[in-house]
Amino acid sequence: MQRMPRHPAQPMAARSGRFIQLVCVCWLTGAGPASAADLFSPPQDRSHSSSRQVQVRREPFPDRRFILEPGDVVAFVGGADTEASQHTGHLEALLTAAYPGLKVRFRNFGWEGDTVHAQPRDVGFPPLKEHLRRAGVSVIVLQFGRTEAMSGRNELSVFVSDYQKLLDACAQQTPRIVLVTPPPFEKGSGLLPDLSSRNSDLAEYADAIRRIGRQRNLPLVDVFADLGGASHREPRLTDNGLQLTPRGHALVARAFARQLGFGELAERSGASDVSGVWPNDAFERLRQAIVAKNRLWFNYWRPQNWAFLGGDRTEQPSSRDHRNPNIRWFPVEMEEFVPLIEAKEREIAELAGECPR
Repeated sequence: MQRMPRHPAQPMAARSGRFIQLVCVCWLTGAGPASAADLFSPPQDRSHSSSRQVQVRREPFPDRRFILEPGDVVAFVGGADTEASQHTGHLEALLTAAYPGLKVRFRNFGWEGDTVHAQPRDVGFPPLKEHLRRAGVSVIVLQFGRTEAMSGRNELSVFVSDYQKLLDACAQQTPRIVLVTPPPFEKGSGLLPDLSSRNSDLAEYADAIRRIGRQRNLPLVDVFADLGGASHREPRLTDNGLQLTPRGHALVARAFARQLGFGELAERSGASDVSGVWPNDAFERLRQAIVAKNRLWFNYWRPQNWAFLGGDRTEQPSSRDHRNPNIRWFPVEMEEFVPLIEAKEREIAELAGECPR
């Protein structure tokens, strides 16, 4: 069974007049996108692909201080909370407003169900390190621990060991890594369970992340502590104790901003409503543009039906041109996403300059 994205791909007119909803895995890089033909050619035919990548800075953050530089590509890596954040855009909007004019690009690689222990994918789907490499990622923001804490503190040592392994793998791409502690659990409404009772376990996991950050000299964004830690009650972040609401995402993004030292800028966006809408028009326009860009990016890197594009069904007739079965037309057509993403990012850059500072 193939994974289906939260938001299905938007129909796009192809050169042949077809409307398609399948997307392929392609990556934007500072030197331009790798071609779709490259991405679906055999590995031995792609030995030149690394030459297309941007030169990623190899120095870590100085004194554990988070700072973005011109042309940075920031990757968000994590589970369900990270994946869902791209569909509200609050965190990316605040980071974009805090660092205007630097042409920083943000790429969300969050995936529902991912943990430090495993990131399962469909047959043939490239591993995380390949996505990071092709995107030319220079900064990685990691948020794990919430799902893992559901296993209790008896599994903490395994969590630490696997987190260290994941960090080692990420460090092969860039040493500029940021660790984020997860937001607290809450009591569910109605007949739903009281997950807040698990915050004592989550506190142990958050403390382990802090220790890892100190050991590796990495910046830490302590969302868990900022939102009250194990004693968290208000403000309300979820409606079921686990999944963040749009307003919850806005509150977590503001906590993130406070931790990084631009909380005053975040306050200017105003308190979001239940739908996550900010009352400040400039910030809200920026957020909406980012949500639209993220939808394009989501459809670009995560296939709606990977099996026909790079998995175990690429030999099916529907995956190939009916006149010449040697031609794979899906990858070529999906290059049309590239200018759409680039146009949205130019719009985002303009809107960021309009946000009050």
